[in-house]
Amino acid sequence: MEKFLRSALRSSPRAIARLAFNGAGVFCACTLVWEHLVTIQSSEGPSMYPTFNPRGDWLLISRRHANGKDIQVGDVVRFNHPNILGAHAAKRVIGMPGDFVCRDPPYSTGAGTQPDMVQVPEGHVFLIGDNLPWSRDSRTFGPVPLGLINGKVVARVWPPSQMEWVHNTMQPAELD
Repeated sequence: MEKFLRSALRSSPRAIARLAFNGAGVFCACTLVWEHLVTIQSSEGPSMYPTFNPRGDWLLISRRHANGKDIQVGDVVRFNHPNILGAHAAKRVIGMPGDFVCRDPPYSTGAGTQPDMVQVPEGHVFLIGDNLPWSRDSRTFGPVPLGLINGKVVARVWPPSQMEWVHNTMQPAELD
């Protein structure tokens, strides 16, 4: 290590500048990819179980789908949580702008709790967790603005034994 430091100090200023410039270029390229193409995030909490484990799954998120670009019903999206500053969450899209969805009251267990039909406003989506009893989602905080969506979950990348693409499991109904 000492030899390396001595040789680095004896290097010409041009070589040091080139090394710094190349390092900055690599840093900028990595930042560009991380912020605008893909990112990785761990899954936290039981709201998307059994699709994702409550702890330990690492998810690949496509940032190309920011602001709701090219998403559809059934996709799992990552968004900035509207009630928790700085927190991200992942939920499944149930309703797109203009769709009607059945909004069950959260934590409804007994008689007397009636679901209601709501229309998703323009510029919003209705998001639901796969584990309904353990999910705080659009049933709680309402439709989410498309501007809060910052990516689409496309794959589980860790643990290696469960590595897989995340598929849209909701298909349109075929009516005769």
